[in-house]
Amino acid sequence: MYLFSSFGFTEKLFFAKHLATLLKGGIPLSEALQLLSEQDGGIGPIAGTVLQSVENGQSLSSSLGRHPKEFGAFYISLVEVGEVSGTLEKSLEFLAEKLSREETLRKKVQAMLFYPAIVLAVSTAVGGFVSFFVLPKLAGIFSSFDVDLPMATKILLVFANFVKIYGVGVVAGIVAIVAMLGGIIKTSYSAKLFWHHIKFHVPFVGKVNKSAALSSLFRDLGVMLQSGLPLEYALRVESEIAENLVVREKIKGIHEAVSSGSTVGKELLANKYQIFPALVSRMISVGESSGTLEGTFLYLADFFEDETDVAAKNGAALLEPLLLVFISLVAGFVALAVILPIYTLTGSIHR
Repeated sequence: MYLFSSFGFTEKLFFAKHLATLLKGGIPLSEALQLLSEQDGGIGPIAGTVLQSVENGQSLSSSLGRHPKEFGAFYISLVEVGEVSGTLEKSLEFLAEKLSREETLRKKVQAMLFYPAIVLAVSTAVGGFVSFFVLPKLAGIFSSFDVDLPMATKILLVFANFVKIYGVGVVAGIVAIVAMLGGIIKTSYSAKLFWHHIKFHVPFVGKVNKSAALSSLFRDLGVMLQSGLPLEYALRVESEIAENLVVREKIKGIHEAVSSGSTVGKELLANKYQIFPALVSRMISVGESSGTLEGTFLYLADFFEDETDVAAKNGAALLEPLLLVFISLVAGFVALAVILPIYTLTGSIHR
């Protein structure tokens, strides 16, 4: 289990990048794999099993194919093309560059969500503490006041009593519902497809998710064509490995049409695939006509990568002040609800 659980995205990038560097330096494949097998973490064990397979006469792509969950069809296909064409180092460099760009893009998206996530987590923790431990005590104190309480305080008391009676059940119910939905999404393809569709339309982050998915799609297609794979094969691979199932379903349709003699541009111009902007349809159509489709795909990958960066920055710039305003309003309401009855009580005493 150790071999499989600790081999993730970073290890895939490390494997491709360092194997390409070693092979370019004139080191034989077996020796390069031996050096990688001596690395710590998930790299070493996987490289060791790949080395054993290569020494037993298997090709590198076949050896990697014994670990499909770790490397995936895209990775293995590019390595196979590199072996057949004698350009293994170049194929590995393509892989390393593609994975490196994906990692950069992923970090940009994570950076966008990091600050709002921290603010929400801290606010939820503080709000939970106040709701469960502070408000119930305040409710008892305010209820003993022999004065007409302000509306804000009455609303706060209703909320405090609700939390006191039903709070634990509500929290447990929310956790149970989230866990159940997570399980359904994980096990049901249609539920996961629906969830991925929603991710494209969530305010602030929907555009980021969509641009990132399109950038990854066109990067994959461009790299595969650049490596010498035929378009139909590249579409089939992408229809099996695309992370977002909405994109995967669209590519399946395009692959079927291309297999039947159509072109990607013609399919997109028919407006049957709404996730692709009109710019994409026109550019791909021109790329197919001029024989520069791989360059078009890579240009589109860069275009959507830049769009992801811009959308992430704009989303963060909008989301952060909105969160702060919301938290300030809630804190102000609670403070007002607590202070007003004290002033009312003080005024009634003086009278």
